[in-house]
Amino acid sequence: MKTNELRIGNQILVNGRIHEVSASDIFTLAQNESLGVEIASCTPVKITEDMLFRLGFKFEYEKVQDRVYVNEDINLYWNKQAGYSLLYLDKQIGKPFHYLHQLQNLCFDLTAKPLLLKD
Repeated sequence: MKTNELRIGNQILVNGRIHEVSASDIFTLAQNESLGVEIASCTPVKITEDMLFRLGFKFEYEKVQDRVYVNEDINLYWNKQAGYSLLYLDKQIGKPFHYLHQLQNLCFDLTAKPLLLKD
């Protein structure tokens, strides 16, 4: 995970707990990255089905090894082999991804709304 992949409000794991990224977090990570220091306690959050439900997605349908989830603005395609990607007019678009911050960034870019986990 690189600093340039993060946006304020993304959620990552810090010491095993979900943490919402702040501007100072990005600054600190960027400083460490420029010095070649890796922060082992910061890792991306792998997307799970439970997490999708907490983000407001609903299960739409399933085909063999594929599933589709939707929320009001986004159709999300999951393939067991490749991971997650966006779906438009039943066609997979973009490169597959696996992490929450990637989904949050894509959704924000497309809708200008933050996508946050709800309890």
